[in-house]
Amino acid sequence: MDCKENKLCLGIDLGTTSVKTCLIGGDNIEILHSISKPSHADIQSDIGTKGSEQDPIIILKTLKQCLESIPAAQKQLINTICITGQMHGVMLWSEKAVKQKFDTLFDDIEGDFSRNLEGDNSSKETSNLYTWQDQRCSSEFLSSLPKPDSHLPLSTGYGCATMLWLSKHCPDFLCRFVNSGTVMDFLVAGLCGLDKPITSVQLAASWGYFNTREMSWNFSQLTECGLHVDLLPYVVCPGHKAGTLQHDWCGISPGVTVLAALGDVQCAVYSVLKSQQDAGWFKFWLSIDSSYNLQEKLNSVKSSVINISTSCQLAFPVRNEELLPLTADTKCPVQYFPYFEDSYLAIAASLNGGNVLASFVFMLKGWMKCFGCNIEDDKVWDTLIDLSINKTNSETLKVTPTLFGERHNPQVAASVTGISADNLDLGTLFRSVCCGLLDNVSNMMPVSFLEKNGINKLIGSGSLLSRNEVMRQEVLKHYGKLKVEFGNSCDSATGAAMYALKYCREQK
Repeated sequence: MDCKENKLCLGIDLGTTSVKTCLIGGDNIEILHSISKPSHADIQSDIGTKGSEQDPIIILKTLKQCLESIPAAQKQLINTICITGQMHGVMLWSEKAVKQKFDTLFDDIEGDFSRNLEGDNSSKETSNLYTWQDQRCSSEFLSSLPKPDSHLPLSTGYGCATMLWLSKHCPDFLCRFVNSGTVMDFLVAGLCGLDKPITSVQLAASWGYFNTREMSWNFSQLTECGLHVDLLPYVVCPGHKAGTLQHDWCGISPGVTVLAALGDVQCAVYSVLKSQQDAGWFKFWLSIDSSYNLQEKLNSVKSSVINISTSCQLAFPVRNEELLPLTADTKCPVQYFPYFEDSYLAIAASLNGGNVLASFVFMLKGWMKCFGCNIEDDKVWDTLIDLSINKTNSETLKVTPTLFGERHNPQVAASVTGISADNLDLGTLFRSVCCGLLDNVSNMMPVSFLEKNGINKLIGSGSLLSRNEVMRQEVLKHYGKLKVEFGNSCDSATGAAMYALKYCREQK
């Protein structure tokens, strides 16, 4: 399709708890349609609570619901699709899995592609999605593996680590499949009819055992562990055209360009920083002062982004590759992942964010249910925020909310200390949990680290920050030395759509 005739770009975010689509177009990057739906895709793992698995077909059915809400006339004008989503996770599929129309796959939730609820997986064409939250790879197992030839360390929940675990414990299961990728790579392969999946360096690096400097998998280390490396996807740079839409897809015409999938953190940061560059106040100053140096102003503002949704990431772009460590440091809380245009993101990626507060709410509801009380989630959330919004931080009650551990410290547990008779009210406790989340991420990437790297601004984004005033207050308390800005509605789906639009403009 000609980008000059059709200027709409679709961004898709296959997240951990929800699926979102964003349709943008025009010279001013106007958001024409945006919708998010919870996926409810979590399923019970065969290994119990250590496993974190989702049904990829439920995720794709949720995506279909999002696409059906886009006006038909707008869908006909889409020329480029860019897909992003949860990093690190892995799923496997057979050659047959991407040979049929995806519309048929959507409608066949009870068919060959579905999860067999009786536990017989022998006829499945896809595996479950093993997510970034998966804890099956113990520290002992990881230490038994060859050292990666990469500046990025290996962690449980990373795609290559999960596949190596499956290779050791479930070799017959692994042998049934010919391809692997993220759930986004699976979608791209299906839409484009690819025999071999394609992924971006952003997602490949998130799996471990990938050398970003050489743009190559660590084939020798993986082969040494017994993994069939033919399972691995081809790796390309961001902005690579993976193929074109092979069939009509929920009203989107065949022939539409589909880009290689991207990481959700990278797209979230891109959406925020790109929006800042395109902000109206720059154009306002230009309109009243022709001597105003836009580029000088842009260069003087060096921003970082804190994104808090299911988990929490604090990141900023880095162009100097010399800052990257030569070897992986498993104890360092800041890692450098590929970004765009040969740059990297310095990321403090905490495993603890909105999932901790959701667990707190789940705990409260469980307690109340014991007394015969059933209260809606929204009521619990609203009450907690109302009770804590005007509370001062307790000087004695301290909550360490690392309920899900951390990659740089997987053995760390959550704890509550300093309990006394005068700090047991619910508002103080909830405030302390929120404070603890920001204590944790600020220990991973303190203000001093940001200032040392020239950062003078922090932009808050993510679903938790948009809905939780208490969390916004805590961000201000912990990072008040910087200029802190909220209210940014950008997200990963928007960032993916923005990047698709950038691709489209470059093709003119």
